[in-house]
This record gives sequence, C-alpha cells and structure tokens, in this order.
Amino acid sequence: MTRSRRNETGELPLPYPPATPRDNGPHPKKRKARQPDTPPAGQEDLFAHPLPPVAVPPRRVTHLDAAEVGLSFVPLRQFGPADATDGFFYIVTTMLQADSMLAEGITISPRAPVPLTERPGVMAWYADMSEDMDAIADEGGVAILRLRRFMVNDLVENDPDHTRAYGVPCYFLTGVARSAPI
Repeated sequence: MTRSRRNETGELPLPYPPATPRDNGPHPKKRKARQPDTPPAGQEDLFAHPLPPVAVPPRRVTHLDAAEVGLSFVPLRQFGPADATDGFFYIVTTMLQADSMLAEGITISPRAPVPLTERPGVMAWYADMSEDMDAIADEGGVAILRLRRFMVNDLVENDPDHTRAYGVPCYFLTGVARSAPI
C-alpha cells in the first residue's frame, strides 16, 4: 500500500521557507524628491493659495407674477374636512385682495409676509375669517386662492402660531430664499 502525500487533514504540505534570504544583487538607490524653487524673499506667489469663498447673498423676491406661480381662485365647495395635502399652498383672504392679487400678482416682504396654509387648513382659516363677517362684507366676502407649492417652496417659513391654532401646517411667504426647503 502506498502512502499519500496528504496529511490527515486533507491538505497538501507546504515547503519550508529558505533559511537565508536570496541575494538579488545591488539595490537601486532611492532618489530624493526635488524641492520646489523658493520664491524670492520679497514676493509671495499669489497663485499658490486658493481663492477665498465668496459669500452669496440669499435670493430676495419682492413680487410674484400670478400666472407664473399658477395663482387661481378655488371655490369653497371643493374643500372638505378630510382633505389631504396636495401640491399647492392656499391663501384665504378677502375678495378685494384676491382680485388685486390675481390682476397684479403677489407683492411680498419679510416685514409683511403673506400667510399660507395647506389644503387641510383652508376650512379652519375660512371659518376664522368668516366670524368677522361685518368687516369681510365691506371687501366682498372671503376668497380662496391657490398657488403651486414648488414655485415658492424655498421662499416660505413656518408659522408656528397659526399651525398651533388651526392644527395644520401654516406658513409665511416672506420672499427670502432659504437653503433647505420646507
């Protein structure tokens, strides 16, 4: 019977490493990296340093064209208490102000922002404005306008007071662009 070269674990035996390292001849000398030329003592290299970052002021918008942002009148009968959020912001205002916005566009300012809400907040805002019907009747009643959310999403800020009062997200259209949209 012949004996197998394999050991009991089923692996082939490996040869032992040589006792002394092999001499492959002379080793090449390592070259030193060449040092860059130093500028003259009196002048600094102006192109050696990166340019400082330029601060970009935030975009400020003072006027929005009605057609550009898709501003349109929405009848009250299209709203219900169980409405879900959609791709629009809503403005609940007087009929006189709504006609002015549709004709001339929306004038916005951080000092006098336009209040906005999402679709579930329209009914609460409408009910709140309708309570003072004597003041609203002089201006033609309550009107609901909507505008495309993606057109102004970076120009709005959270309105914590109305959000808390109505139980739905409300915003201010300030006209100052933010880096991260809501």
